[in-house]
This record gives sequence, C-alpha cells and structure tokens, in this order.
Amino acid sequence: MIKLERGEKPDALENSQQSWQDALNLAISKYGSYTLIPKREKETLVSHYRNDFIKVPLFESSNSKCAFCECKPAEGGNIEVEHFRPKSIYPLLTFEWTNFLPCCSKCNTTKSNHDTATSPIINPYDTDPELILYYEDIRIKPRDANALAKNTIAVCGLNSIRLMRPRGDILSSLHDFAEAIENAIEDFNSCTTDLRRRNRLRRITESIERIELLANRSERYSGYCKSYLNGCAPYQMAKKLIADNSE
Repeated sequence: MIKLERGEKPDALENSQQSWQDALNLAISKYGSYTLIPKREKETLVSHYRNDFIKVPLFESSNSKCAFCECKPAEGGNIEVEHFRPKSIYPLLTFEWTNFLPCCSKCNTTKSNHDTATSPIINPYDTDPELILYYEDIRIKPRDANALAKNTIAVCGLNSIRLMRPRGDILSSLHDFAEAIENAIEDFNSCTTDLRRRNRLRRITESIERIELLANRSERYSGYCKSYLNGCAPYQMAKKLIADNSE
C-alpha cells in the first residue's frame, strides 16, 4: 500500500454530477430508501460512475493498481471504481470524485459495504500508509499498534493467502539479490586493479538499478519491495559504495 495523489475532478463529472445525483435522490424519495430501489432501476441510476472519463484518470492515479493491495488486474480481478464511503450507506456520495478509489474486485468484495465513517480505514489519497504500516517477512503490520492501520489490514484482508503468496515469491528473489550484491561487494573489494574495480562497480550499479525498478510506483507490490530495500544491508552498502566511488 502506497500514498496516492488524486488528480483533478474531470470536467465531464463536474458537468453531470448534480443531474445524476438528483435522479438518484428522486428514486430514494419515491421508494423510501436507497436499498428499496428496484435492482435494475438502481443499477441504471448509479452506473454513471463507471464512465471512462471517470475510470481513466482514477486508474492512472494508481498506475492501474489496486489502491489497497497494489495488485494488477491479472492477479486481483478487474480494477473497479470503489466507493470509499459505501454508496449503500452514503448515497449522497455516489458520484463524489473524492469518494472514488481504484480497487481490485477481490479487495472490493472483501471490503464490501464496510462503513469507513464509523470504523475508519486508510484512504491512501489522504494518509501515507508507510507512516503507519510496515512489512515483516511477508506480512503487513501496523506501526505502534496503530488502530487505523490494524483496521485496514483486517477489513481489506491485506494478509490473505492471495497476497502473501506473491510477496513470498518477491521475497525469495530479493533474498537472492541481496546475497549476489554482498558477493559482488566482496569481489569489488578484492580487486587489485582500477580497471577491474571499475568493471565490478559498473555491474553493481546495473544490478542496483534493475532491483530498484521493483520499488517503482508503477510496479505491483512496490510498497513491499521498497520496504525490503530500505532494510536490506547489502543494498545500502552497495548504494554507499556507488556514491563513494562516483566521479
């Protein structure tokens, strides 16, 4: 889970939001509540938030990753427009730009109609998850028993088998990387000529650049990869080695 930056509200949404909401409000008044609106009629009334002029900029803001688990569509189902405050409880927020999140279908199903007003969870557009969440092995945990972080993990199922399996695969690769970098540093330190040292340093630099791609915001599970690298001693040693030998 990483911090996200929400783009500007689309002009098309600004122009249509009130008329969509008025139609929904009329139906709520007619039937007595949001939940009593007939299913087919309700679907027609609320379907506007799935328009491409909403989905495209929203999904771009997360690099087409789920705002909660950071998976990409092939792993968590299609990315959907999720209502942070459930529209079934807060129908007046059905078309509110700041209430939309990009979410995989599995996280969306897990979160369901959880009331985030009475039982708050992290909204990554408003709160930096790295400040209150951390990774230990392949599990995500709350910092200092933070209640908001703890609730988010539980409500969104962030330690489900679905997510721990890919983290385990990534962890295995990162451990191999750390061992290889450690050996490369030892090799560098044992070089007896400047030419060999330059060649070894170049290879170390290239390896660091490749592994840092995994922590790029656009990559799946980038928060997990970034957390690992921040605590990886060989990686930090390699970064210092590169800095100390830069021209």
